[in-house]
Amino acid sequence: MLDRVIRWNLDLNGDLYGDERERYRWYEGITAAASMQWLAVPWAAAIMVWPLGRSSVLPLAVVLVLMLFPIWLCGVYVRRRRVDTTPRVWDAKRFVLGVLGGTPYAFFLVGALRAYDPDGSTWVGAAVGGVIGAVGGIVAQMVQSRRRRRDEALATADED
Repeated sequence: MLDRVIRWNLDLNGDLYGDERERYRWYEGITAAASMQWLAVPWAAAIMVWPLGRSSVLPLAVVLVLMLFPIWLCGVYVRRRRVDTTPRVWDAKRFVLGVLGGTPYAFFLVGALRAYDPDGSTWVGAAVGGVIGAVGGIVAQMVQSRRRRRDEALATADED
């Protein structure tokens, strides 16, 4: 079903996006717009929950879920198309984008917990746990990247 929705959306046999060259440019533009939204919308929600408080938690959480679902679908789709999504190398740009992309979700969660119990320690514990979880996630990603490079090197050595 996902493939059918994507084929319909991409309009591969239609003229919604023009000829092949124009279609490629549209896809580039859509990708640029989506990547900016993937950063801007979560940060907006993460910042707005703090001053707006408890009444903003549910609508902003819905917005964040609606942001995460297409991102998740994108990952599922490309992995089904045999695209290895594990980065080969963690350069500065990938690290910064990863931190900027993941941080607002944790920041929102801490702000939502604070909105429901400003004097409690739950939101402080969530903040500390978020930092520890982020460090663990970064380490896990680096280990996967190192494993991917090692596996590629072994595969290349076997071919020689």
